[in-house]
Amino acid sequence: HAKNLTDAEAALLAGIPKGPSGYSPYVNETKAKERQKTIVRMMEKQQMIGHKKANELIKEPLSYQPLNKQVSKRKAPYFYDNAMRELEKKLGMTREQIETSGLNVYTTVDKRMQRIAEETITETVNAGSDIQVGFSAIDPRTGNVLALVGGRDYQKSPFDRTTQAKRQPASTIKPLLYYKAIQSGFTPVTLMKSEETEFQIDAKGETYSPSNYNGYYANKPITLLQALALSDNIYAVKTHLFLGMNKLVQSAKEFGITARLQALPSLALGTEPVRPIEMVNAYAMLANGGKKIEPTFISRVTDAAGHVLYENPSKHKQVLDEKAAFVTASMMTGMFDTDLNGYTSVTGRTIANRLTRTYAGKSGTTSADSWMIGFNPKLAAGVWTGYDKNSTIDSVEEKSYAKTIWADFMEDALKGEPETAFKPPKGVTGVYIDPETGYSSGPGCAAKHYTYFVKGTEPSNVCYGAEPAKQTKDRLPTKEKPASEKKWWDKWLGRNH
Repeated sequence: HAKNLTDAEAALLAGIPKGPSGYSPYVNETKAKERQKTIVRMMEKQQMIGHKKANELIKEPLSYQPLNKQVSKRKAPYFYDNAMRELEKKLGMTREQIETSGLNVYTTVDKRMQRIAEETITETVNAGSDIQVGFSAIDPRTGNVLALVGGRDYQKSPFDRTTQAKRQPASTIKPLLYYKAIQSGFTPVTLMKSEETEFQIDAKGETYSPSNYNGYYANKPITLLQALALSDNIYAVKTHLFLGMNKLVQSAKEFGITARLQALPSLALGTEPVRPIEMVNAYAMLANGGKKIEPTFISRVTDAAGHVLYENPSKHKQVLDEKAAFVTASMMTGMFDTDLNGYTSVTGRTIANRLTRTYAGKSGTTSADSWMIGFNPKLAAGVWTGYDKNSTIDSVEEKSYAKTIWADFMEDALKGEPETAFKPPKGVTGVYIDPETGYSSGPGCAAKHYTYFVKGTEPSNVCYGAEPAKQTKDRLPTKEKPASEKKWWDKWLGRNH
């Protein structure tokens, strides 16, 4: 009760209303004490108290009751923080103004999906582990964020690892590279050799030597379709250098990545940090056929009288090549298709048996990051797991968390929904191919995999069952190189470009 407050406590409280989010002792005790000191000196200046009394009040120790549990356990707290930040930006108001203006705020959160996300993370991650999680689910048609989890315990750490952290995306960057490759003349059956390679990246002799996971290589040409499904690093770097390293930088911008990426050879393997939610949004743009969307937490705001102050736009501009986006999304279903197994297994093999629908996706791994992002036409979701500090992910169990959380969330979130197919746009056609050679599957061909192509780029060779001509060199779109670069370029392209 106010009658029981000491003068020192009253002075502290009097200083808080100017800015509760900054002067609350729960938020920043140092700033709260500085503000209390200002109030006390004002009282002294106005001769409400003497100098001696003022000094006593400033020195008096204060204690605070614990935060009200109902307040501290706000539902979807990470989502709430992002919604408030978006409101401040969209309305040009402070948080205090927003909270006291009688606004009606309609958020994009889907309560059911938010609950599924939180429960799936809790059930999957070992309670004794310190590993962290960043999760988001987005509606590809609108950009609406349907669920978001920024960490395992908001009370221990309100830092949002989904929207505030920047982490290396690893191989999840590859679909953005291959989208640009398809747009530049590659097809799902473009062949390049997967082998241990030292790349000479400029005429001055600088080299780069990436490796495949566990040191496995096909040691023969493989198709782009299979390279994506197996996450072949050599194929990715060859593509990256063939296109020109600025192409992937440009592609990332087109997909809404705001981080300033450096045009490095290793960019193809996801070494430049990005925000996890932006990667999920990029995949959602592949799901919607290339329309521009941004992660959105607020759908509509009205004032106390019902006047609309803000409303999320319903129409979205086409910014990507629709045909290339579809072909890329279609190839991304291959990570779950064991028909594409080659020198190693497809990267989604460990969760394929959990999935009852057709999904497109890509996983990614560094020593400190584990990712899984994927989508169907109605829902895109992504999971990042890792440690806040310089710790690596070493246990087999922890390495599986991202994929398991993603698979279980997608299946539960879409339960009861009808199956939604990826529909090809005009200018895209599908044919059966032999995944190993990239030839069209004719009568007697042992393998058949239905694959989409930009119309006119379908394979002309046909597999009839007999052993096809041996492929020994890369088979790439024509791309002329300056004479000064020709020697080192030919060295790793197999002198056939």
